[in-house]
Amino acid sequence: MTDDAATGGELNTAVETAVAERVGESGEWAVSADTADRVSVTLPDRELVVRRRDGPDGADHWTVELAADGATVSKSGPFETVAGVTERVRTLLDSDVRYTVCCDG
Repeated sequence: MTDDAATGGELNTAVETAVAERVGESGEWAVSADTADRVSVTLPDRELVVRRRDGPDGADHWTVELAADGATVSKSGPFETVAGVTERVRTLLDSDVRYTVCCDG
């Protein structure tokens, strides 16, 4: 497993840079490193949560969760690199949020 502090800092910086580049001053946003294993991006209409988990051979892997109106809309991953997860975050920052309705009957 890689050094959590270094990886968490690198991820937090990469995500914050991605949000600043994509959203900039055009809207309200916040990035917070909740823990070494969790970074949150809060926008007026959505929240993105990046979570680190151990992958094979102790390598870091990340997932990205998209939530709107307090409900999880989608999850993606696992991503094996900070660049990969950051690119997914960039995509989700201004994409349409779509809900999938599913039923058992």
